[in-house]
Amino acid sequence: MTTHDLTGLTSAEVAERTRQGLVNRVKRSDAAEYRDIVVRNVFTLFNALVIPAAIALLALGEYRGGWAVSAMAIINTLLGLAQEVRAKWHLDRLAILTETKAGVIRDGQMLEIPASAVVRDDLLCLKTGEPVVADGVVIQAAFLEVDEALLTGESDPVARHAGERLLSGSYCVAGSGVYRADQVGAASFAQSTASAARAYHYLASPIQTSINQLLRILTAVAVSLCALYVVLSFIRPTIDRTELIQMVAATITSMVPQGLVVMATLAFILGAVRMSARGAVVQRLSAVESMAAVNILCMDKTGTLTTNQLRLDRVLPLTNDLGEADLRQRLRAFASASVDRDNKSIQALRQALGETKVELLDQIPFKSQNRYSAVLIRDEGAERVLVLGACEALQPLLASSTEARWRHHWEALLPSGLRLLLFAESSTILPFNGKLDGYFLRPLGLIALSDELRPEAGKVLEELAAQGIGFKIISGDNPDTVRATVGHLELPLAHEPVVSGEQLAQGADPAELIRTHSVFGRIAPQQKLQIVSTLQEAGAHVAMIGDGVNDVLPIKRADLGIAMGEGSRASKTVSGLVLENNNFELLPATLDEGRTILRNLRRSAKLFLLKNIYTLILIVGMVLLFRTNFPYLPQQVTLLNFLTIGLPAFVITLSKERSSTASRPGFLREVGWFALRTGVILGLSGLGLSLWTASQWPSVPGAENPLHVRIQRTMLISALVLLGVTALWRVLGDGEAEPLPGDRKLRLLALAVLPVYAVALYWPLSADFFELEPLGAKQWGVILAVVGPAYGLCLLADHLWPGGFTTTSETPRPGDPPGAATRNAANNRAV
Repeated sequence: MTTHDLTGLTSAEVAERTRQGLVNRVKRSDAAEYRDIVVRNVFTLFNALVIPAAIALLALGEYRGGWAVSAMAIINTLLGLAQEVRAKWHLDRLAILTETKAGVIRDGQMLEIPASAVVRDDLLCLKTGEPVVADGVVIQAAFLEVDEALLTGESDPVARHAGERLLSGSYCVAGSGVYRADQVGAASFAQSTASAARAYHYLASPIQTSINQLLRILTAVAVSLCALYVVLSFIRPTIDRTELIQMVAATITSMVPQGLVVMATLAFILGAVRMSARGAVVQRLSAVESMAAVNILCMDKTGTLTTNQLRLDRVLPLTNDLGEADLRQRLRAFASASVDRDNKSIQALRQALGETKVELLDQIPFKSQNRYSAVLIRDEGAERVLVLGACEALQPLLASSTEARWRHHWEALLPSGLRLLLFAESSTILPFNGKLDGYFLRPLGLIALSDELRPEAGKVLEELAAQGIGFKIISGDNPDTVRATVGHLELPLAHEPVVSGEQLAQGADPAELIRTHSVFGRIAPQQKLQIVSTLQEAGAHVAMIGDGVNDVLPIKRADLGIAMGEGSRASKTVSGLVLENNNFELLPATLDEGRTILRNLRRSAKLFLLKNIYTLILIVGMVLLFRTNFPYLPQQVTLLNFLTIGLPAFVITLSKERSSTASRPGFLREVGWFALRTGVILGLSGLGLSLWTASQWPSVPGAENPLHVRIQRTMLISALVLLGVTALWRVLGDGEAEPLPGDRKLRLLALAVLPVYAVALYWPLSADFFELEPLGAKQWGVILAVVGPAYGLCLLADHLWPGGFTTTSETPRPGDPPGAATRNAANNRAV
């Protein structure tokens, strides 16, 4: 196809359309996005509850409590603002790096520009592997076929000719063409699949959604308690207006874990930045969470395990009347005429054989659905039909008398691992009409192409296997070729039988074949999608890595879609992660980074929710059941939050220490069970300590002995700080047989909380602000007498009711690495 007669828009016309806003992006100013960020972080339910309480405290002269509560709201808001602004800034920068590019004709020249820079009436060039970035009408078509499965669900490619429409969101699977964009930006059919898919927009991940739901539940509990306080203030004359406001403020700040939302967002952003700095570009923040849960990795062989740098290895004639030189000449003519210029096999032939001038009359472009390509050419006055494709695909078109010869050579070469293609011709000269129906082919030769296994492939797969990840190697190549390729890997799957696409299609139980086998050959594009979907239905969390247009649907369907940097633009458009520098070796560290992030988030969440549980027990026990004083004041809650949650959770989130163990399932189940069993022990222990202090000073409930109240609250806060340190100590070792080196450092940090609290307790200025009373040796002895047994009970509960840590045994599957059964059980894998 030639485009030299097309001039496209002029620079002035492009500038005018840009000025009018007729560009291929949703018109959205940075100011509006920053405004939304401010609104989302300032006007929160937490602030709506806390700020009125802080104002009321200040109005009543309770300046210490008022400023403490205000500071908590301000810090949470500023952290949320800072992190989301940082997220927008980083993701906007990544959008520039990963945005889909489009070929455009302007001023008579072919240019490559970002898809978002396309304007209405631009002439866009389209070739195999590229997405349609705007709606438009085809101007020129050279055997153009597009896949609209992402739009319509229909998997069969559709031929498009001049005058027919293309819709954004589809992608080219064969041939090439030029189309004029007439609907761009928000007016296009599927603009979100192009440049806007990378632009910053707030979208909560599944864990963030769960945290938000939990936040709403805890907020409802806190509001219900506050309403109950109002009722009690009418029943109990000892609860005056000031104490009521203090109780409300302390309850909101201790029961609503607003900081947990900030921590989750911070963890995902930091992870995305770290990965992108190494060349693994995160296109969607939710992909970071998906990395942590992956336990099955599906991968296309070509371009993933192999370099996809094909080279012509040998040409084997199959007829007596055509020598190798003549065979190479016809093969050169085929490669020169083909419109599949980006096809790796065609590129290898052109590189090895050179090019010659021939006239192309008709062609069937290569696509995965038929696995062959055919050309009708005029060469030196003679018309020829030449066909190149997979032997199995062309076999039905070959005369049975020729099968013995080509099959003998073909089967002899299969164990070599070379990609084998059959080159044939036909004396029938008919229009193709997209198919070879009615043609009879004569085999001319076998073409062997070499593709090297990536040097790092074995090491990468071994590292992933050590992380407890299972594999499914999926290829469109012949099963014997696939077997020869994976046979060099030092993994059990190298010795597995290869399941062919035909076996999968005709099997009585395809799902069982998919679950129990790891290597698949001659797989059609729809079967790749079938493999991913079947694994997901069985409970696996699936990642799919690929580079071609035939990988687009399974990449889109997988829990985590990964595209190679040198892959097709269509595959990169729909993926959540792009290995931009094409470095397959990044994969283990990238997936491990995701697990590290989620592990740290689990740990932080345990600390946040733990305080909610024991605070609820203390409030119900002390205020409702035993009618003693409220557990703590608003400023004391601020101190407790900082020492037992804020500082430890922040440092945990920043931890880069990695673990080889895969992420455990059930985020809320594990976090909630830890918080429940530990919170009940801490809450009952604190309640017992408070009741003991109340028994020592019967007048504590009244306002006439404020010193006794301060001692009671100080002893409770002291016990909770110590118990919080023990909880952090346990959290940092959960799920690990041996604490990691970084975890040991964090455990030392946990001990550093103690001198900070000692300063707050014994420095007169801070003690006065937090209304703490310096304690003596006898009082510390009582506290330790409570803390020690409570810590022992927590350890016993961890042992007896580990909740998320318990697993059931699992039978190892074919392809799993040694010891995988143990890891599978630990990961609670369903497949």
